[in-house]
Amino acid sequence: MRSVHKTQGNSLLVGKMPTGCKMCAVGSKMVLFVTGICDSACFYCPLSQDKAGNDVVFADEMPVHNDNDILEELHAIGAEGAGLSGGDPFCRLERTLGFISFLKDSQGDDFHIHLYTSQSDADRQSINNLHEAGLDEIRFHPMTDNWSAVQTAVGLGMNVGIEVPAIPSEIESLRKTARRAEEIGVSFLNINELESSETNFASLSSLGLKLRNMDSASIAGSAEVAEEFLAWSASELESISVHYCSAQFKDAIQMRNRLQRRLERTAREFEERADDDPLLILGVIRAPFGEELDDDKLTQIKDVLESQFDVPANHLNVDLPRRRIEIAGWILAEIAQDFRSFIKNGDDLEIGIAFEYPSWDRLQTFFDPL
Repeated sequence: MRSVHKTQGNSLLVGKMPTGCKMCAVGSKMVLFVTGICDSACFYCPLSQDKAGNDVVFADEMPVHNDNDILEELHAIGAEGAGLSGGDPFCRLERTLGFISFLKDSQGDDFHIHLYTSQSDADRQSINNLHEAGLDEIRFHPMTDNWSAVQTAVGLGMNVGIEVPAIPSEIESLRKTARRAEEIGVSFLNINELESSETNFASLSSLGLKLRNMDSASIAGSAEVAEEFLAWSASELESISVHYCSAQFKDAIQMRNRLQRRLERTAREFEERADDDPLLILGVIRAPFGEELDDDKLTQIKDVLESQFDVPANHLNVDLPRRRIEIAGWILAEIAQDFRSFIKNGDDLEIGIAFEYPSWDRLQTFFDPL
C-alpha cells in the first residue's frame, strides 16, 4: 500500500508529482492559451467570456499578437516551461505545433512543454506530429469512451496523463477512469478541485452544486471526493501517480509564486513592493472612472510634474495603454494637493496610491485616494 502525501495548499499526492505540476508550483510555467475554441461542452468550464469560444491567444494575462509577446512574458517570469491550454489546442493544431517548435527553438530542448486537451480520440498522425515537434507531456480530459489517442501517446513513449475534475458524488467514475488509465500505462492522473466562475455558475447551480462558502469559489463536496479518492488510490492502484490539485494550491501557491517571479524581474525603480504579497505600490494620476485622459492632457501633466515639481524622469512614466501617469508613490503623497491646485481642472483628476499585481494587466487590488 502506498501513502497519501499532503503537499502545498492542501493538495494531495500518491506517487510522483508530474513534471509540469512541479514547475507550476514554483511559478516557472507560463500558460500559453492557444485558442478559446473547443469541440467539447463541459458544464464546469470556467473560461471567462472574453476567451470562451473566441479564437484568441494569451501568454498568462498578456494578449499575444506575435512571437515577441510570448518572449516578453517568458522573460518576465523567468519561465522554464510552458503549458498549452484553451479552449482546446487541438482545434488549432497547426498553430499549436508552431508554438511548440518556436518555444523549443528559442528556449532550448530542456524547456518543458505540456499540453491539455479533451480529444482523447484524436488521430494517430496528430499525436505523432506533437511528439515529433518536441511535446514533453500530454494531458487528456476524456469526453468519450474512445481513448485511442491516449493509447497512441503511451505507445510512442510520451509522458501521458489524465486530468479531470473532482465532481461531488462521482467517485465511482473517478475509480473507473483511474483503473483504465493504469491498465493502458498512463503515467499520472490529475484531479482538480471543482470551482465556480461567472460563466459556469448557472450550470453548476442547475445541477444542485453549491459553493463551499461565500469566501471561496470552490464547490462544496469536491475536496471531500478528492480526499476519498486519493485514499482509495493509495491502496488500490499499483503504479500510476495521482495528484489532487486544490483551488488553494492554484491561487495561493502557483499564482503567487509566478507573480513573485514577475515582480522580481519587472518592478521599476519608482515602484515599492508590498511586505506580504506580490504587489507593487505606485502613485497614479488618471481620469475619473468611465473617462480617460487624452494625449494632450497626459503630456501636460507630465510636463508640469517635471518642470514645476522637479519629479525625476526615472520616477515618472506615461502609461499610454491605461491612459494614466505613473509616479513614485512617496513623491505623489507629498505633492498631491499642490499639484491639484496648480494644474487646470486638477480637482477632476483621480490621484492616489495604487496596489497592483505585477501581471501584464496590472490588476489593481486597492486604491488609496490622495
